[in-house]
Amino acid sequence: MVERNQFQEPNLIYHVYIKDAVQFQKTHDTYDHWALFIVESGGFEYRLGEQSGNAIQGDMVLCPPGLTFYRATDGLSFHLIGFHWLTAANEVDLDPLTFPYTGKLRLMNNKRLVSTIAQLREAGYLNSNVVLPYKKHLLRDLLYTLQIELYDQNLNQLYTEDPLLQLVVHKIKQNAEFGVSLKSIAYEIGISQVQLTRLFKQEFRISPNTYATNLRMDKVKKLLINSSLTLEQISEHCGFTDEHHLSKSFKKQFGINPSAYRKTYQV
Repeated sequence: MVERNQFQEPNLIYHVYIKDAVQFQKTHDTYDHWALFIVESGGFEYRLGEQSGNAIQGDMVLCPPGLTFYRATDGLSFHLIGFHWLTAANEVDLDPLTFPYTGKLRLMNNKRLVSTIAQLREAGYLNSNVVLPYKKHLLRDLLYTLQIELYDQNLNQLYTEDPLLQLVVHKIKQNAEFGVSLKSIAYEIGISQVQLTRLFKQEFRISPNTYATNLRMDKVKKLLINSSLTLEQISEHCGFTDEHHLSKSFKKQFGINPSAYRKTYQV
């Protein structure tokens, strides 16, 4: 799990943009650095270790150093970014375990991705003295956004050896979709709401209200992808007052409305 205070820092080596490629120049390659492929249009098939699949518009495929990356396409436009992850001492760290997420990845904040790759594409028109620093900034922004989303996706997996907080987590999970009353939970376990919030944040570095919201939104995302329920029905299932309330809350958290999310991710 990526900890918010331990985000990895990328150091850009190069960035190239390939438009309307009929095929890859090589059917496979092995890099001595991390390689990030971002599909702008079209798509390609890939195999990376035991993982294989199709990457389409908006998908990113992250290949760690030393692993052979096989790919084939009938046509696509894409960005290829080579970079290293840096340690806290600002030294190159090539250990894939440093960043355990590889293969196909997708930002839920698609608006951010589209904006960033557009700026990467247009950076070639800048003065040569500022191109590299600017692209480094864009890569850092992109990969920080990705790490934030990966962090948030794991927030429903909270582990503690404290029996009191185990009970709190259990009760929040039980009631997240119906609206969590921290006051009631605190009363049940014999502490104040202020104490509950303080202990929770000390242990998990997240507030109990934020945790409950993430659980609720996680259910919304699953229903959007895995069911044919209408937005009105999903709002009822997940404790929102109506469809408008659901849409507004969802877009505020993820930068995309529920209908667009369903269209993008539903198989």
